[in-house]
Amino acid sequence: MEEYVVDVLFAGKREQLKTFSASPVEALYSMISFEDVEAVYKITRQTDKKNWSFDNENLAGLRELRDLINNEGDIMQELRRFH
Repeated sequence: MEEYVVDVLFAGKREQLKTFSASPVEALYSMISFEDVEAVYKITRQTDKKNWSFDNENLAGLRELRDLINNEGDIMQELRRFH
C-alpha cells in the first residue's frame, strides 16, 4: 500500500484528501466512492511525487459502472489483478 494525495472538489470546496491504495487506479476508485467528491483533479503518489491529472469528463460514467457491480470485493480483486 502506498500513500496518495488526491486533489478533489469535495462538497463544493477544493480539498486534498489522503488515501492508502495499492495503485493509482485504486486511489481513483476510492474517490469515486465518495458521493461528495464532485471532481478529481490530480492524484499524487507520495513516495516519488508521480502524479496523474484528470479532466473529469467520465466521472459520472465511472460511478454508473461502479454501481452496476454489487460486490465490493469483486471490484478490489479486479483492480489488484491488473496492478
